[in-house]
Amino acid sequence: MNGNRPDSYLVNVLGCKVNQYDAHQIERLLEGFGLQKATGSDDADVIIIHTCGVTAAAARKSRQTIRRMQRDNPLARIMVTGCAANDELTQVDQAPVARVPAGADWLQHLAEVLGQLDMPASGPTGNIETDAFPISNFGDHTRAFLKVQDGCDIGCSFCIIPRLRKEPRDKAIAAAVEEATLLTGMGYRELVVTGISVGLYGRDTGSSLAELLRHLAAIPDIGRLRLSSLHPGELTDELLEVWSSSPNIMPHLHLSLQSGSDAVLQAMRRGYTAAEYLDAVERARAALGNPAFTTDVIVGFPGETETYFEEGYAFCKKVGFSKMHTFTYSPRPKTIAARMGRQVNGAVASERSERLRKLGDEMALNFHRQFLEKPIDVLVEGHKEGVATGYSEHYIPVEFQAAESFRGQVVRLVATEATADRIDGGKAGKGS
Repeated sequence: MNGNRPDSYLVNVLGCKVNQYDAHQIERLLEGFGLQKATGSDDADVIIIHTCGVTAAAARKSRQTIRRMQRDNPLARIMVTGCAANDELTQVDQAPVARVPAGADWLQHLAEVLGQLDMPASGPTGNIETDAFPISNFGDHTRAFLKVQDGCDIGCSFCIIPRLRKEPRDKAIAAAVEEATLLTGMGYRELVVTGISVGLYGRDTGSSLAELLRHLAAIPDIGRLRLSSLHPGELTDELLEVWSSSPNIMPHLHLSLQSGSDAVLQAMRRGYTAAEYLDAVERARAALGNPAFTTDVIVGFPGETETYFEEGYAFCKKVGFSKMHTFTYSPRPKTIAARMGRQVNGAVASERSERLRKLGDEMALNFHRQFLEKPIDVLVEGHKEGVATGYSEHYIPVEFQAAESFRGQVVRLVATEATADRIDGGKAGKGS
């Protein structure tokens, strides 16, 4: 630090893909003020903690991170942003310099706070539109996130996000195309189109997610496109038509389920039945052939009886997911579900979770085995000691022997072995 003038920064980010994207926006903003990235928390003059508050555990981890940063570097100017910045979720004994809660203008508010410091540079001029502050650099990653939507008002009974992230809002199609073009030009071979509830895209702009994808898929030299989590009601025929006619949109859907029991879905306020979810799956399979379905399931939700759990278990088995993220329910303060009666005994919920995780492993293994002795295309993302790692079109982790020079390429392999965790692909062939 030059006197009282900060020279360096550190961004500590917790949580989801959207938070990861936000963190890159923060880094771009800080570098616009003339700061350089620090090597660690102990030598950073400005520390921004971009928090997560989706669960009680996430808020607790955010609090712990704030305390640790204050302890490690008491002279740093510490600022708290993100989902857990707006209330008592991250209150600690020693108050941070500033709190910038999530919301439509959070990046502008952060710029105003930073502008009050004696920075090396003046930073951006004029108002910053958070949803039109493009990112072109995701470091040395081969995959980049393209955030096109923020906020949610679906109102699931277990979820705090509408209170933290506020109303849904979209990035304009022109801005999304411009940013995707920048990222493609920087060499990123895969873009993950993401948002807090990306399927709501279009309500704010009068467009649709299908129309956005149509424009993104038409970008010259665009690589792979993936979608983050969708609500089954958002899987429209128009979206499936665009998907099926665009070979660079990968055949992988994260279609969040949460429960396969109608009674539990109703208590969760998810807005669909198990039959309606299955209809979305069948329509997607009819349009896309053999897509991978990944999902989230909450076990032990208030009022979940053994019968309801068995209904959900049978439903998951019927769908045949390629990967299932199983979570044991934990009450989130200030949600409807946290005030519900008939809370499930912890030991019972843990036993159910373990049963569902085992089913998830069985389904993953069955899905992976379909590709044995067949060609798969893998985007090489990592390399260590002669072994390359990446993901197939169906978002299956793949390991294979290859030189480090293959990193960042899409490589065609023949799947030789399958486990519940991954596919082995032998030796690398020719990159595409």
